[in-house]
Amino acid sequence: MNEIKQHAWKPLAAAIFIWLMYQLWFDDTGIFANMAMSDQIENQQEVNAAISARNQVLIEEIQAIKSGMGSIEAKARKELGMVKKDETYFLVVDKQP
Repeated sequence: MNEIKQHAWKPLAAAIFIWLMYQLWFDDTGIFANMAMSDQIENQQEVNAAISARNQVLIEEIQAIKSGMGSIEAKARKELGMVKKDETYFLVVDKQP
């Protein structure tokens, strides 16, 4: 009887150990969840860097537009095909081989 009491804690300890290992590896805050979150963070940092670069381009474009009419005119010519009065527009087409 005394021998049974001495070993009665072992199944309980094993169950607690298994439960703790499950939490360590598979819980919402476990190792696998942490690795997945690290990948998501890395991907989001790449997205954020691309957005920051685009924002910087837009900021520079806004500053150029605010600086004077020359940049507005250049943008209108390039993107909208603006031609001033009494100007002649030439379209040069390369020959296809």
